Amino acid sequence: MNYFTDQEKNILAEASSVVVGFSGGADSSLALHVTNDYLKEIDASSKLLALHVNHMAQNDSNIWEKHCEDVCAAAGIEFEAHQKQVDVEGEGFEAAARKVRQEIFASFGANNVVVLGHHLDDQVETVLFRMLRGTGMKGLSGMNRMSTFAGKVILRPLFALTKSDIFKILNDRSIKFITDNSNEDNAYSRNYIRNLIIPKMLERWPAGSKNIARMAQLVRQQSDLLTHLLEDNLKDVSDESGLSIEGLKQYDAFHRSELIRMWLDRNGYASPNENQMKEIEKSFFQSRHEADPVIKFQREDGQKKGVVLTKVNNYILPEELDE
Repeated sequence: MNYFTDQEKNILAEASSVVVGFSGGADSSLALHVTNDYLKEIDASSKLLALHVNHMAQNDSNIWEKHCEDVCAAAGIEFEAHQKQVDVEGEGFEAAARKVRQEIFASFGANNVVVLGHHLDDQVETVLFRMLRGTGMKGLSGMNRMSTFAGKVILRPLFALTKSDIFKILNDRSIKFITDNSNEDNAYSRNYIRNLIIPKMLERWPAGSKNIARMAQLVRQQSDLLTHLLEDNLKDVSDESGLSIEGLKQYDAFHRSELIRMWLDRNGYASPNENQMKEIEKSFFQSRHEADPVIKFQREDGQKKGVVLTKVNNYILPEELDE
């Protein structure tokens, strides 16, 4: 089975190092093994690093870290562990833990490639979670098989596989992995979706997961097309000073909102939800000329920087939210 596309193989071959996020669970165990297999094929296994982040949140956290270290020692893979406790700060454990991992990935150089074990079922969970939270076209597109983060390429070689596919491959290859019992705790939003909503959905619509993943891919293509079509508009209303309020006024409210979201995304900031966008519209485009509006918002999952929007010299300016 070819886990990597030709483009991904070239990216791996040219990378100075390849970092696999390795929790020791089923998904990351397979991701580590298939990445190691390919790098061995091209005589480049020496640049593979297994990165384990121990959040010290479970009684067995240190046992899991030791398991990961032993797996890497047996396979001759360089291993690095980070013990980082999670400071939730109201955003939820899942989002806070993800933020910690992202900070660690961001610390690696730009020519490092990161490999993650996300699979088809993860894509379905992501799309459903965003739908239930409230999202637009970009959110409905879910994750991408290949993306970038902090200047590094992120690859997801298991993206076409279901969880049951992964279990079968691990069993066939006699690859051992750990089981995190916290995945059964439905107090976590994603667990609730994974354990309760999706099984019920599949009882009624057996092809539901694959159809949702296919929809996400189609929506991503449509979102990319929309972005392309808006490119010239955004150039006309933005410069080093920020977003021109007068320039934005030439468009209707919906067109304007898409340009604002696109501009924020380009600058690494959270995208406003519908209610927040209504507040932006009211404060920046319908308020008195002398008003000095301040709008603050952030994503619940912490994947983008929170932002404070202010008005200076008839421009909208962003500043990172520090709360």
